[in-house]
Amino acid sequence: GGTRFRTASLNSLDPNEDPVSGLERVASITNLNAEERRRRRLELEKEERERLMREKALSEEMALSSRFESLDYEIVENRLYKREENDPNHQQILFRQSLNRWVVCFLIGICTGCVAAFIDVLIHYSGRVKFHLIINNLLKLCEKDMEEGGGCVWMVEMAWIAYNCILVAISASLVVFVSPVAAGSGIPQVKCFLNGIQIPGVVRLKALIVKSFGVACTVGGGLSAGKEGPMIHSGAVIAAGISQGRCISLPLDFHIFEEFRSDREKRDFVSAGAAAGVAAAFGAPLGGVLFSIEEGASFLNQTLTWRIFLAAMISSFTVNLILSVFYGVGGFLSWNGLANFGVFEDANYNIWEIPFFLLIGVLGGLSGALFNWLNLHLSRFRRIYVRSHAQKLFECLLVAAVSAFIGFMTLFVVNDCQPVGINPNLTDVNKLWCRKGEYSAVANLFFQSPEESVKSLFHSPINSFRASTLFIFAVEYYILTLWTYGLSVPSGIFIPSLLTGAAWGRLVGIGVERLFPNVTGLDPGKYALAGAAAQLGGVVRMTVSLTAIIVEATKNITFALPVMLVLMVTKWVADVFNEGLYDAHIELDEVPILGWNPPKLSRNILAQRVMRKDVMAMEPRERVKRIVEVLRATVHHGFPVVDTISPPSTNSQFPDYGRVKGLILRSQLITLLSNRVCSCFYCSRMHVCAVVTG
Repeated sequence: GGTRFRTASLNSLDPNEDPVSGLERVASITNLNAEERRRRRLELEKEERERLMREKALSEEMALSSRFESLDYEIVENRLYKREENDPNHQQILFRQSLNRWVVCFLIGICTGCVAAFIDVLIHYSGRVKFHLIINNLLKLCEKDMEEGGGCVWMVEMAWIAYNCILVAISASLVVFVSPVAAGSGIPQVKCFLNGIQIPGVVRLKALIVKSFGVACTVGGGLSAGKEGPMIHSGAVIAAGISQGRCISLPLDFHIFEEFRSDREKRDFVSAGAAAGVAAAFGAPLGGVLFSIEEGASFLNQTLTWRIFLAAMISSFTVNLILSVFYGVGGFLSWNGLANFGVFEDANYNIWEIPFFLLIGVLGGLSGALFNWLNLHLSRFRRIYVRSHAQKLFECLLVAAVSAFIGFMTLFVVNDCQPVGINPNLTDVNKLWCRKGEYSAVANLFFQSPEESVKSLFHSPINSFRASTLFIFAVEYYILTLWTYGLSVPSGIFIPSLLTGAAWGRLVGIGVERLFPNVTGLDPGKYALAGAAAQLGGVVRMTVSLTAIIVEATKNITFALPVMLVLMVTKWVADVFNEGLYDAHIELDEVPILGWNPPKLSRNILAQRVMRKDVMAMEPRERVKRIVEVLRATVHHGFPVVDTISPPSTNSQFPDYGRVKGLILRSQLITLLSNRVCSCFYCSRMHVCAVVTG
């Protein structure tokens, strides 16, 4: 009986129950089930969060797309287009168009170079007024107090601040009241245009005038801004205007180049204009072509690249010729562009210096990423709290006054007077408040054009700047550039970034020199060049084109490899944290630009999820009245043509659109209506006019 009892007891045991205690196995299974349920719950919550994020991104994308329209870049292969292609004279027409494209690019180069030279001359004369007519005359009145820093020093500072504020007020007023799209460098807007997004007024004559006069006043007003970036926008506007053979702003029609009056043709010429702007700014035709390829053109072919190179080459030659004549060296063509950085006499480097160049690249990536993050948050703050015209003008004047005040205060606080023999190429302004035979290193950075300051950091002899002076200047100019970019004035980021990077790059060079005091041939100017490239690369994230621009602008092909290494490391480091400044501002403006890669969390979204059901469609034959009503009620650039539109069924609130037969553009409908291309007939005692859309 005992055996049967034990057998029954064993058979009655719960498989989940521990045979000894009867508790442990149950507890383990219970914990396992609880852990499984918790893991499953976390997975469901994660999936729900991702779904909500996708829906939010989808709704934001639809909201963004409703604010902007695309340009008509695609060729409409309708019967008229095919008839033109079958024309016996079609080859002659194509040859004439091809020749005219080269002519247009040639004119783009000449006009862009002329505008660049005009801007440089304006800045030159504004600088002469400020430095020679105002500052030098006041310094003569204060000559007795120059060494002691007497009371009339403040009169000089007030005159400096007042003059800067007047010029900045002119620049800000032009942007705020005449052409708001001319603010900033204009490069993000040009990128959007070349990507196929219509930005109102971005390539109009009004934007060019405001950009040209405004950037001259901005730079002349002492803001931490450059004139090189806005030249890209100016070149794009010039290209758009010349290629169309008319000016909509005036209005004025020259009845030339009418075959290029399409978005597709205008896009290609704007690419050439952007390259011409870079070439005029830096004297870098190859850099301009590479910039257009890397940052601008979304559509490119070999023939277009040749035409872009022609425009860039002619632009560089034109500005070279005009400025050489203006500065009294006509015929020698020694003035390559607006930014003349001089020539490095000794650009050799040792292999053991490469790790220090890589370190500069890391520092540039971190500095550029921090700059973009701070500027993006500052721009968002401006969108909320600096919205009225008065607020925008006040902020511009405040930045101008603070910039001038910081320069003077640094001049007083940092006593860095150097013997004139170290750096003989100086003016009276550079000798501010130093003893006879000395000059102020601070004045050599703050009180001349940014291009000249960069040139000084590149080519000044060793011991021309103290380490403390470079550190203070780099921090101050970094903050001023951060505050300036995004103001309602035309301004560029190229030269301020180069100047900031050149300052801390030369500081690194001084550190390397002190680490290896017995090594000869260490030039801090080389490290200043590497730092300039790193800072600018960290902000704008350009690599190939920026390498070409720096090499061409400095005529330093020997130093090309370190520049390449610096820019590659800079981009790798900075991309870990955020995107480039131009892309960040495009996203801030909520422009639905088509990137190279899909947005995050949207790779697996089906096309039908972003499609709308209440489509504004056309039938093959439509009444003129309805077409006019549709054009007035919408801003769409294209409408699908369907075979029939049936009323909504009982199970759906949307009409049945039938089958798609094609697409008709808004511009085509306007052309049909303007030329009265319609058929009129009587139907049910009513006079009806209809347009054949398909």
